[in-house]
Amino acid sequence: MRAETAGAGARTEPVRWDEEQGVWQVSGFAEASAVLRGEGWSSDPRRLPFAPPELADFPQGVLLFMDPPDHTRMRRLLSPAFTPRAVESLRPRVVDIVEAVLRGLDDETDLLRDVAYLIPVAVIAELLDVGDEGAALLLELTPELVRMLETDAGAADLMAAATAATELMLFLTPLLAERRGRPGDDFISAMLAVPDGLSLDEIAGTCVLLLAAGHETTANLIANSVLALLRDPAQRDLLQADPRRAVEELLRVEGPIKQVFRAALSDHEIAGHRIRAGEAVQVRIREANRSLGPLDLGREPLPHLAFGGGMHYCLGAALARMEAIEALPRIFTRFPRMTLRDHGRRESATFHALTNLRVSGLR
Repeated sequence: MRAETAGAGARTEPVRWDEEQGVWQVSGFAEASAVLRGEGWSSDPRRLPFAPPELADFPQGVLLFMDPPDHTRMRRLLSPAFTPRAVESLRPRVVDIVEAVLRGLDDETDLLRDVAYLIPVAVIAELLDVGDEGAALLLELTPELVRMLETDAGAADLMAAATAATELMLFLTPLLAERRGRPGDDFISAMLAVPDGLSLDEIAGTCVLLLAAGHETTANLIANSVLALLRDPAQRDLLQADPRRAVEELLRVEGPIKQVFRAALSDHEIAGHRIRAGEAVQVRIREANRSLGPLDLGREPLPHLAFGGGMHYCLGAALARMEAIEALPRIFTRFPRMTLRDHGRRESATFHALTNLRVSGLR
């Protein structure tokens, strides 16, 4: 998909029409909230006027791209696996994973590659109960699967993501058959056991989304947060004092998503602008969140859109929060002399992300 660029510099207009891209750009916090939380919007990228034809061949059953009534039904079936109680039961295992990852580090390392990416993929592998082989495959497939979430994805990106999704499904197919006959205490078994039934496409789509969105976003949240605190050491004590509050502020300012698209299903008026049915809206989540103020881990939490809003509020939000809450304080407690060596920003229309985060002083 084109219409990708999020221009440099702060914008003063909360809503503006971009003639070159042919989209409405929404960067004000109240206005972005209204789009994400309101009715009459579609998250199906195939509805966008600039959607590439290859989207028609993309795997179905991905919750993120669904609209009601399919979205309503599927979210209702999946929600029990992500309740606060269900997620809380994973905390001891998440702590074990974080501790194991941190124990394995050398004095100098790429924290993005060796920590931020490893923690969420290990948690997902635990959720699916796919073992070390499965975890290695998930880590390998993530970069290709993530390409489907880029708002500027082209034909090559979608084909690569579809190929990776097929490879993931080939790995999962025998597991689905096995768990259907001998269910375990895992997410795949839970999906197979829902009373109203999820189709195989929907189960596959959910696994794809769990990996593409759940892994990539959590990894980037952890890496972005570490970088921010390495640059501003005075705020590290505030992280240790109240990790939950600190993570909410880090989600607001260093959250992993820059923007999402919506297609108008009906006419809307936002900030005095008429947005007509069929037009595309670029919701600039990062700009909207940052418009409320700079990073301050000591403040009372401000509202944010890091997990979206409304019917598409991130189903895995509680899990992502927990991973960050358990990982970030432990990183700085275990490595108090850690210093930044180098880092690179990833060129991405969708993700606020790094290419590397090299640190030293770990031993």
